[in-house]
Amino acid sequence: MAKVAVGMLAHSVDFRPDGAHLAVGGANGVIKVLQVADMTQLIAQMQHCKEAIDDLKYSPDGTQLAAGSHDNFIDVYDVTNNYTRLARCMGHSSYIRHIDWADSSKVLQSSCGAYELLYFTAATGKQVQQNQRDTLWHTYTNILGFTVMGIWPTYSDGTDINAVCRSYSLQAWKSIDPLASDSSQLVVTAGDDGRVRLLNYPCVIDDAPAKVYSGHSSHVMNVRFSPHNKWVTSVGGKDRAVFQWRVLPHMQEKQAEPASQAPKVYIYPATQKRLMQDLPEQQATVEPALQEPKEFVPLQTKQPQHTYEITTVTSNIRGAGTDCGVFIIIYGSNGHSGEQKLENHPDNFSRGRADTFSLTLPVGLGQLQRLRIGHDSKGSCPRWHLTHVLVIHKGSEAPPVTFPCGQWFARDEGDGATVRVLQAAALGDNSTTEGSKQPRRYRIEVNTSDVKGAGTDANVSITLLGSAGSSGPHKLENSRNNFERGAVDVFELEAGVGQLQAIRIGHDNTGLGSAWHLKEVLASSPGMGPLQFVANRWLAVNEADGQTFITLRPTSGQGTPPLRKYRVHVHTSDIRGAGTDANVHIVLFGMNGQDSGPLKLENSKNNFERGAEDVFFLELPDLGELTAVEVGHDNSGAAPGWHLEQVVVVEVGSNRCWAFTCDRWLAKNEDDGVIRRRLLPLANSSTTTYRVTTYTSDLRGAGTDAGVWVELRGELDGKLSQGPRLMLDNSSNNFERGAVDTFLLKKQQNLGQLTSVTIGHDSKGMASGWHLDHVEVADDASGVTYYFPCDAWLDKQQGDGAVERLLKAASKEEAAAAEKLAYKVTVYTSDIKFAGTDASVFIDILGNRNGQSTSSGRVALNNSKNNFERAAIDTFS
Repeated sequence: MAKVAVGMLAHSVDFRPDGAHLAVGGANGVIKVLQVADMTQLIAQMQHCKEAIDDLKYSPDGTQLAAGSHDNFIDVYDVTNNYTRLARCMGHSSYIRHIDWADSSKVLQSSCGAYELLYFTAATGKQVQQNQRDTLWHTYTNILGFTVMGIWPTYSDGTDINAVCRSYSLQAWKSIDPLASDSSQLVVTAGDDGRVRLLNYPCVIDDAPAKVYSGHSSHVMNVRFSPHNKWVTSVGGKDRAVFQWRVLPHMQEKQAEPASQAPKVYIYPATQKRLMQDLPEQQATVEPALQEPKEFVPLQTKQPQHTYEITTVTSNIRGAGTDCGVFIIIYGSNGHSGEQKLENHPDNFSRGRADTFSLTLPVGLGQLQRLRIGHDSKGSCPRWHLTHVLVIHKGSEAPPVTFPCGQWFARDEGDGATVRVLQAAALGDNSTTEGSKQPRRYRIEVNTSDVKGAGTDANVSITLLGSAGSSGPHKLENSRNNFERGAVDVFELEAGVGQLQAIRIGHDNTGLGSAWHLKEVLASSPGMGPLQFVANRWLAVNEADGQTFITLRPTSGQGTPPLRKYRVHVHTSDIRGAGTDANVHIVLFGMNGQDSGPLKLENSKNNFERGAEDVFFLELPDLGELTAVEVGHDNSGAAPGWHLEQVVVVEVGSNRCWAFTCDRWLAKNEDDGVIRRRLLPLANSSTTTYRVTTYTSDLRGAGTDAGVWVELRGELDGKLSQGPRLMLDNSSNNFERGAVDTFLLKKQQNLGQLTSVTIGHDSKGMASGWHLDHVEVADDASGVTYYFPCDAWLDKQQGDGAVERLLKAASKEEAAAAEKLAYKVTVYTSDIKFAGTDASVFIDILGNRNGQSTSSGRVALNNSKNNFERAAIDTFS
């Protein structure tokens, strides 16, 4: 047993099943998780409630923690992900009293002050409506339920029993469990009359027989069996007494016997050590320790031990070392190590130092895949620059695994992250230790132009982009008068980006005079020739194109590859309150650890409104195949909460396209409270998202008020596949004359290559007739877009009277053989000042057919809309 000051009034506690963590709930709504081996070490701290935490329960598998509060909520936390919140269970009309987990760790039951017994799914927080009478519960501490309906005496009310506890059936304690020989279980109750009662379990008959024990001089507040069922502990109210009751399998005469020694009591900080001795029949004295403890010692079984040698290499650059507490979690094909503190020397994590630690686990992790490493930001140097981590499984034939990093763990450097997930490098790849990720010092010269008003008072930052990824934004500041007209400001920074290919520089548009005219930037480093990045332009919201950031390539001499242009489509969900006023940023992750660094998504539009699709263009070094994106916001503005539907990234000039589905809140007061999420692509998934775009003809009466539906068909692995009939509806006024409407069909079965669609309507509404030009369906998993021509009425009063049509996908062969083919022309007007036009715009499409040059001739681009406005996207057929 141990004691430590937690800095708050503790209201509830619970141990993780493996005994490694202790969760403490406070009267102020704060939850603190302590490391049992050294209770001065704080593993996590959470607060999502304003009132007291009334009950805490770990799931049987130890991966989740449920916390019931006086706010009427139950929050479920992911233990494996640093105790991030998974879900919130809502539905109780009063404060939470008791929580129990099912053996499956998937369902929990809870009771409240209004005497409601509810069930919830832990992963989602949704209430389970079905009866759970036959569910096997890992613990039973609820005062309500079918199996404890007989604990209530005749004429009692809900205040007469304060707590219950069912005995345990744990295999680890079977050899010393006094109840192990009896197949039945017991349940003990804490009464408001000051008595403790013992009954058989399940207890389902009215006014069930019970053994009654007196001792408390006040009401009994709580009662619990020990894990091996040898003891029952009860806690009194105003008598401030704790009673320990011995559980006997049968009635025995009282016999004097020598007292057994209890475990040592450690006080943190340790000012003294004392021993508590438990005597039979509620007698206790405090004496010096004479022998080793006999009670509460878990069974020891010999198991094979797996030892991992972990080596961290701190970078040899200025300020790279740290005195913070560093922790690590290693993930393999067979599981993870759990959070482990790295500490064995006072000089751990000093600049240029390689530190080696030993980790022993009862079960091997299998093939190592990734690790999570970070620090607690405490100490005098809350920064750390890590080169890489090397992990060796001792005693096995597995080769050493390297996890490259080359990044800062600091809130004021790079992207501000203090915890990172590192992926294992490919076998034989030593570039992480000797090559591209090795950090180097750069000298950055920023030349402000010598023109009127060129200087800026805004905060300027720069991001270095190279063959090994991004440095993240670095704030450029070493004087109060940086970036004055005609000035040359010199800065030094460290980054590991490999071969420098581009820079992204700009400002945050703050201050009285934020507009800035940048002339050029010079970058140099030992062993690398100087690179010149010419701008000669304004970075201001009211000048030129209104952009405050720009990506620049070196002018000559380095043979750097050209930048790639990426088009990012951001779809905000079409639900209430989905839009955000916050500043949104994105990070693109490519192969071999490359990334774009955080990039702000902004243009002249009012972006991220409910149901909107916003398009942004980014110029970056080639990232290769995208493996993930990270999207988040800064939680600023009047309504920062945001529900993101999905992100689609298209590499302009190629056929590569990646879709990243989110369909979750990024809000501190919704879902799990996270405002930044990492999303994985949909490729190779059994489900996908289809984007169905309908093009209503630009003819008189072409629009419809009817309900439109669609059915998709395809071919997958040589077999025909068909999706369900789905309504096309959102919050907009759809299917108007000349309108282009897009609908997201989320989490649909992947139908393979689409061959046809059936589209129709229900003929309801004042004007149900509809003239459809064509339909496009984009498969976000494969990046392929299918074209389905129609050019016909869906109207009982027009044409053939049909209100549904089967449309076949236009194949390449059909397109090549057709004398005429419908083209979709999308025009993106630039987002710069005065970019729009009122002139008549035409297009001439040139091609080569059967060896002969062909031309469409001049075709006017015109429809019933106000086209070619600034930053507009106009589509013509």
